[in-house]
Amino acid sequence: MLEYSAGFTSEGWFQNEINIVLPLKIEGLPRSEILERVLEKNLFQLRSESSIKKRFQMVYRRTETFNTELAKLYINGSRLDQKALLLYSYLKCYRLPFEFFNEVILYNYRNNKPFIQNIDVEFFIERKESESEKVAGWRPETKKRLRSSILMFFKEGGMLQEENSDTFRIHPLHLSSRLKSYAIKHDQLLCLLSEVR
Repeated sequence: MLEYSAGFTSEGWFQNEINIVLPLKIEGLPRSEILERVLEKNLFQLRSESSIKKRFQMVYRRTETFNTELAKLYINGSRLDQKALLLYSYLKCYRLPFEFFNEVILYNYRNNKPFIQNIDVEFFIERKESESEKVAGWRPETKKRLRSSILMFFKEGGMLQEENSDTFRIHPLHLSSRLKSYAIKHDQLLCLLSEVR
């Protein structure tokens, strides 16, 4: 089980960066060589070497959630498959957003409540504070950032659509038949992502 970490508050969607790193991984290049190429040509188009290295660390960690078959499905997949897999990589890396998906989004949808509200996010964070000293010890500004980060990823992934400032409708993720077939055979989380239908 992953440890709780607030590191995801500095995560971004990073689709362009993952599009750069994943094909190089598929080619079989080692991590150090991929980083070298990214730095040499400033492929992430950032201002400083330290910011490139920091982003590379997050991006590489996310690409590690894909085995070779999933990486190929991502590279050759539709825009919707790529969105689903980017959300998947985020949930595989961070425990709090993963639990939010299971305990709030999936729970609501299965119980005929196809939306979430800001109060659901608040209750979720409060519950986690009571379950984990680590979460309880985070500063108020960290907790504020993690609320918006969690919602941002589900909105970017297409699973949550803002209805008004307080309510988000839960939308199904549309997976291609190839990705769905892979999910059924090999990956429970991908199955769950496509189950919100």
